[in-house]
Amino acid sequence: MTHHKKNKKRLCVNKMSMFRSYFLKNGFYAKKGNEKASNTEKVYIKHTSEIGGIYAVVKSDRKGVKIIAEGNEFFFNNFDKIDSFLNRLQQTKNDFMRILRRKDISQKLRMLDI
Repeated sequence: MTHHKKNKKRLCVNKMSMFRSYFLKNGFYAKKGNEKASNTEKVYIKHTSEIGGIYAVVKSDRKGVKIIAEGNEFFFNNFDKIDSFLNRLQQTKNDFMRILRRKDISQKLRMLDI
């Protein structure tokens, strides 16, 4: 193996472990078999009752990560942008849930015999 190929392989492994650390710290779980698989793709999953499934796909041959949420795909190559996206996704769902709860409480209050 040439020196260039070794460096490239080392960079891919390092990049993948950086993403691994990031996603595990942020409540994602590694897909079963991620660690054993020698393929070039690692998948991390997070599931919440508000948002549903969020999937992060890290490929060693691409810089960055593909995130699949709410049926849409997004690509990021910057941790700050991933943070912003995940926070915005959560905030949007929190706002939506707040509206639903407010409507539900309002409806129940109207039914009270006061």
